[in-house]
Amino acid sequence: MCAINGLINWVEISNSDASKIEKSLLEMNYRGPDYSNFQVYSNCILGHNRLSILDLNTRSNQPMNSVDKRYSIVFNGEIYNFQEIKCELQNLGINFISTSDTEVLLQGFIKFGQEIVEKLRGMFAFAIWDNETKELFVARDRFGEKPFYFIHEPHKYFAFASNLAGIVELTNHKLEISKQAIFELLSQQSIDVDSCIYHGIHKLQPGYLMKINANDINKKKYWTLDYSNKIESTFKESKEKIHQLLIDSVHEQLIADVPVGLFLSGGVDSSVIASIASKNKSDITAITMSTPENKNFDEAESASYVAKKLKINHTIVILDDNCVNDLPKILKTIEPLADASLIPTMAIANEAQKDFKVMLSGDGGDEIFGGYKLPVKYNETKFTGNFFTKFIVGNILKSSNSFLSKKLNDKRILKYAGLETYFENSILNLNEAKILLKSNQLFENKNSKYFNESNYFTTQDADKFLYVGVKNKLVNDFLHKMDSANMFYSVESRAPFLDHRIIDFTSQLSINQLMPNGIDKQILKSIGSEYLPKPFFESPKKGFSIPYYDYLKTTWNDLLIKLVSENISEDLDLINKKYVLELIINYRIKPTFAIGKVLYSILVFEIWLRVFHLKQNPKTINLN
Repeated sequence: MCAINGLINWVEISNSDASKIEKSLLEMNYRGPDYSNFQVYSNCILGHNRLSILDLNTRSNQPMNSVDKRYSIVFNGEIYNFQEIKCELQNLGINFISTSDTEVLLQGFIKFGQEIVEKLRGMFAFAIWDNETKELFVARDRFGEKPFYFIHEPHKYFAFASNLAGIVELTNHKLEISKQAIFELLSQQSIDVDSCIYHGIHKLQPGYLMKINANDINKKKYWTLDYSNKIESTFKESKEKIHQLLIDSVHEQLIADVPVGLFLSGGVDSSVIASIASKNKSDITAITMSTPENKNFDEAESASYVAKKLKINHTIVILDDNCVNDLPKILKTIEPLADASLIPTMAIANEAQKDFKVMLSGDGGDEIFGGYKLPVKYNETKFTGNFFTKFIVGNILKSSNSFLSKKLNDKRILKYAGLETYFENSILNLNEAKILLKSNQLFENKNSKYFNESNYFTTQDADKFLYVGVKNKLVNDFLHKMDSANMFYSVESRAPFLDHRIIDFTSQLSINQLMPNGIDKQILKSIGSEYLPKPFFESPKKGFSIPYYDYLKTTWNDLLIKLVSENISEDLDLINKKYVLELIINYRIKPTFAIGKVLYSILVFEIWLRVFHLKQNPKTINLN
């Protein structure tokens, strides 16, 4: 887990190029505070900030060069099956001078070429420069756990970095904010992998590799999320297979040369990971967030129950209102993210870094195993309407501030208008977006995009829920949040559920095989019941967040009015101040989930504009 950057200048590397790399590394220093360095090659510079996890010796510092100096690598992430690949390479006569996964990755590329990527289990974004052919090879992991931003000027310039702050230092042009990206932020609280808050900056999609030379960029998908190939398997057989894969995944991800702990929310996913981890490491410590003043989010009681049953160490972090002031600090370094759980995630990462460099998490469990009441929604997808009802519902949803649209919950949309309309719907519809963003631009709904894409990979409606959940919410929101929040405090977060072998298997199971009794995450809960009493898994799910909708009624309400009234976003022709103030008034009169989400997203964007785009000091913005 580190920060990487690099720059190719097809004309000639200059002193100013090296200066850019240095500034970029400095912006990303918190991602890898243990060692920082860059090396200049012919037409290329590679840079690296290291967070030492495996082989703490200086021999594993990066950039790392091959013995013959032809190949050089910078790598962010962890390869969990590196020992397995290393044995394969040693059997082929290859010698190693370190015990790091970086050297295994480099030697594996030299031996197998781009096919090495298909052998990898882990989270990664890496770049390998060939000093002979003057070609750069890059790849990103299957789910996008590790970020990869890049810019490209054909025949002139290519640069990359691990976060927005890092890549901005490598740009040559004035940065212009994308209204499509703002629309995504306001409508789904995150920015899609195919978009960026700035025009001209790109992100490599998960499961892709690229080859870059002076003439072209060749991009290729090496892994696909595919639900189209189903198999026959009983619930028992499927459960045993998944259970063994989880045991293997947790075992691999506990490997480190530094202390490893785990995040425990007291929910199904993290409790299953904690249960399996405790069998591998009896002295493991779990860290839990507690909000004593708000029982809707307080996880301490259920997490303490799990820790006691598993006989593992347990640390509880008490969160109060002060934790919200972490938000401006992190927004100074990343693309804006309006997932309110970013704030408590930072708080527990801050606690974790006191004793640990690596933490296991339960991320991915809902999206892979069918959480969020998927069985209920699946039953609701049985469209019983007709062309007329679909037309009526569609037009109601497109209207601005329609009373009727507020009456259309998910169940009614699915029943009378079907899945396509369900995914086209957004808390900020296109007509409202045009008013709010002062634009006639035809904005793209990314949920709708992924739904249309899912038709190529499944014919089952329930699978489409899973597909869209993984491709959008997991990749663009949750994994961006986990990487940003944990790396802000130099903590590596690992997610055993994201071992691709698990989803490669579960995607072959029908919804009835995954949950024959219509119970959320039934297979996962059944596995968990082998470690913890079954009644524990029948408790209602709690959200991992903060009560931002309450804050928006009081202190944040006043703050948002103040920020919008400063006219920064208005003068940049990005946000319609008058419309925002109308939304605030509506929220005061009758708070709703949808308006609250939009207002919080606007608040995040206004803060980001100041601390990132305009470089204001985060301390000048007090959220209390």
